Amino acid sequence: MTPDISYAVRTLLEARRSGLQVAPPFALPDRHAVYAIQDGVAQATGPVAGWKVGARTPTAEPNPAPLLAGALVPSPATFDGKAMHMIGVEIEISFHIVRDIAARTTLVAREEALAAVGDAFVGMEVVDTRLANFQQVDPEWLLADNQMNHALVVGGSIKKWQSLDWANLQVKLVVDGKTVVDQKGGLGAVDPVRPLAWMIDHAVRQRGGLRKGQAITTGSWTGLRYFPLGSRAKGEFVGLGTVEASF
Repeated sequence: MTPDISYAVRTLLEARRSGLQVAPPFALPDRHAVYAIQDGVAQATGPVAGWKVGARTPTAEPNPAPLLAGALVPSPATFDGKAMHMIGVEIEISFHIVRDIAARTTLVAREEALAAVGDAFVGMEVVDTRLANFQQVDPEWLLADNQMNHALVVGGSIKKWQSLDWANLQVKLVVDGKTVVDQKGGLGAVDPVRPLAWMIDHAVRQRGGLRKGQAITTGSWTGLRYFPLGSRAKGEFVGLGTVEASF
């Protein structure tokens, strides 16, 4: 049975508009359906602000999702926590795109991909979901709903990211003055540049191209942490920069 992609898109858009969570309307047969739903929502909400991508291990296939129009918010950011179903926070290494790469069918080699990247920055992904009972939902539906993205807070700029020892970066997450995470490393992919280059190639060959001004964020170093209404979170890569948000 062919999935009704347009119905799924309308369902997710209505959930965003109303603030009411919805149940997945049908089983997703494959990744093509996931991407079609992502693209349909993005087309209805405006030019995408960028992409999120994550890989569980250094060799795992990455999972991509759009950051919708308006998703990039400068630090320190303030969100209406009352309008969110949950307040989830992840601290990440993110990148600014400074060069367009038009859509095409041929591979974007790593060197070309990275030539489109400007500075890195300390990012805080803010997580929420349009899906009811999300912990029991098929993970492919979470991906179809942009992997639970609510926003990406743009923190301190990191200029010389090419020479960083990724595996040994010290990352901290402090919430309401209490240190929740203080550790070395933590990114599943270990090196964020591999999913970054993969995402650029994917965007060019399958998602309509890459645009100057977009951002790509490359996965959580702290795990997904949930906090109550009224929380204030601060993420830091020690010696590199910080990012802050309150809810």
